[in-house]
Amino acid sequence: MSGDARQNGDDGPKKVDEHGETLAPEPGLESWSRAPKAAMVPTPEGLAFQVFGMTHVGLVREHNEDNFMIADLSLEGGPLPGEQVIPGSVSSRGVAFAVCDGMGGAAAGEVASHMAVDALFETLRGDAGPEDRDDFARRLVDSVEEAGARIYLAAKKDRTRRGMGTTATVAGLVDKVLFLGQVGDSRCYILRNGRLTRVTKDQSLVNQLIEAGQLTEDEAEAFEHSNIILQALGTTEQVAVDLTFVELRRGDRILLCSDGLSGLVNDDAIREEMACVGPLRELVERLIDLANAAGGHDNVTCIVADFDGEALDPAEAGDAPFYQQYPLPRMEGRSSGGGPALPHAVKSVVPRVTPQRRHFDADTARAAQQPSFSWLTAASVLALLGLAAVITIGSMGRRASSTETALGPPPPAYVDVEVPVEVRVRAALDQGELYVNGRSYGPLAVDEAILLRLVPGAYHIEARESDGTQVGKDVLVEPGLPTEVVLVPPND
Repeated sequence: MSGDARQNGDDGPKKVDEHGETLAPEPGLESWSRAPKAAMVPTPEGLAFQVFGMTHVGLVREHNEDNFMIADLSLEGGPLPGEQVIPGSVSSRGVAFAVCDGMGGAAAGEVASHMAVDALFETLRGDAGPEDRDDFARRLVDSVEEAGARIYLAAKKDRTRRGMGTTATVAGLVDKVLFLGQVGDSRCYILRNGRLTRVTKDQSLVNQLIEAGQLTEDEAEAFEHSNIILQALGTTEQVAVDLTFVELRRGDRILLCSDGLSGLVNDDAIREEMACVGPLRELVERLIDLANAAGGHDNVTCIVADFDGEALDPAEAGDAPFYQQYPLPRMEGRSSGGGPALPHAVKSVVPRVTPQRRHFDADTARAAQQPSFSWLTAASVLALLGLAAVITIGSMGRRASSTETALGPPPPAYVDVEVPVEVRVRAALDQGELYVNGRSYGPLAVDEAILLRLVPGAYHIEARESDGTQVGKDVLVEPGLPTEVVLVPPND
């Protein structure tokens, strides 16, 4: 069962904790109805979790295109029921959580996010448990790629679903390491020692412009094209999965959410709620209430999970998680992520424009009313979007409200600039291999440039050494502008 199948619940007797919250039976048991009282404390060498997820349609949309997954991968039946507080211990097979934000209109977004959840669970669980961390990480990447392939084929077969897709932020935990697979702009945050850190990167135009230095964080608040995402599952045959990882600490709290939350509520407000002590159900409900109080323009989905147990090291002062890619070893005939070789260029997904995103604080709201982006930014956007070939898809849209539909907003489109641009890559590494969006482009040598010809768009360019050293940059390749990328390890 996925997030929207939660109403069916459990036929067995209900149990409540000290806060009055309903407890699901302990994961790992074959029968839910015969489960004993859920164990909240792991074995001395175990890793315990407690998780709660919820999705809400918001205040404007007629349909909820979001979906989520909470899964104990030691169970065969499928994801665990939603909207129940689920406690348990992490088995050798691991646990997994996912948030999928569908797009496509005419209920196609709902179909895409459902298909994604099903594919994620089936592939992650597999026929046998993972052999090691690398095997688990590769399986996570495979699950995201498989979800994208299924959605793409389904849309290809059914004209009414052309252009449907979904974001996917997938968290898989095994051996105290949290792996994250990212496509789109749903997010994962970690609260540690009262500090909230975003450990995923939005695959969005606005984020690429920020990292390229063409847009400030303040300017991004009022940016007209803040809804444009660079890829989504199902809109292209293949996707580039951003694989990252975090080693958890005792007491860590994670949040997975759709942009129905992060697009309307700022990180400070999220941190304030995440730091509160109390039932997980109430925390998730408060986060959703914040999004709705800020306008509720979008579906909103949140999963919050707490982790504890002797298997985790205690968090030390100043210890904070951060975004870091996982150097997954290559396999013969496969990309570094374990999936099929990626295409030369990844098309950008341009969803339907929605009401300007607002953050839930007065200062941000006032700033958003001021024209704040520069002519340089405007020129960049025009270069990226104005030279594109735009293909009309019809009435499908990812961020469309009922009001927008009545006004006839522009349909979603794919952006594909066909003229390649020269990109020179140099790396200060003795020996290494060059990767672009996870695909190998051959060996690197010190001060010897590799010349690439890339279609304009967003790329992650990375150099890896056999000893595990890696350095990478997110690069925005603009039409007609040759680019030079220099990769230098942080210690150099």
